[in-house]
Amino acid sequence: MTSVPAPAPPTLSGGALQPRFLTVISHELRTPLTTIASFTESLDTDDLAAAERSVALAAVRRNTERMLTLVEDLMLVTRLQTGDLELRPSEVDPGALVREAAELLAGREPYTAATVRADPGPPIMADAALLRDLFYAVVGTVASGAADRSATVHAVAGPAGWTVLVTARQAEQLTDEHLMAGMLATPEPPHRRRSTAVWMLLAEAIAARHGGSVRLTFDPETGAGAEIALPPTIPPD
Repeated sequence: MTSVPAPAPPTLSGGALQPRFLTVISHELRTPLTTIASFTESLDTDDLAAAERSVALAAVRRNTERMLTLVEDLMLVTRLQTGDLELRPSEVDPGALVREAAELLAGREPYTAATVRADPGPPIMADAALLRDLFYAVVGTVASGAADRSATVHAVAGPAGWTVLVTARQAEQLTDEHLMAGMLATPEPPHRRRSTAVWMLLAEAIAARHGGSVRLTFDPETGAGAEIALPPTIPPD
């Protein structure tokens, strides 16, 4: 009996960003808009008790803030994709930035952790703040899909630049459906929650802006993960 190979994991490439971008927008807006519409309708009545009215107003505010955050994130993705966002490049150590991202993740999401191993290597030219966000997004997304909510990260330098491998045992394959269903972290302020789908859109756009890429991986023995490739320098616009 001939075995059927498992489908290849999705590759987060610049050419595939636009349709996924639109899919994520429609998915992310649907829930808060539905919630706001429902609670707004309930507020348009004199029969609502004071406590219920307070709950309804809080839900409307929370979901309005969620949509505003989403719009900011999507504008950032668009500016990264079009090259409209001016980068602030400097010499950075990818290994050190991965460690910083892992520490931020552990602080913001106490039940999520990452073990980082970074080989020595030359620095690269990159926007440090954006690169930290990239590592935070990818490591957190992979870790959040694992049963123990932990990931292993290995950063290694090579002739073409740096490669950062993120893996998590017992994690499901990271499909678009899985990403859009998940939630990751609660950055400050508390309402700025992002789905894993939005986190990965940001990560993909940041990597592409630096001339790199993010590739989702899956191995039945080692679990789900991601491979981040970053060249030594930012390509010219």
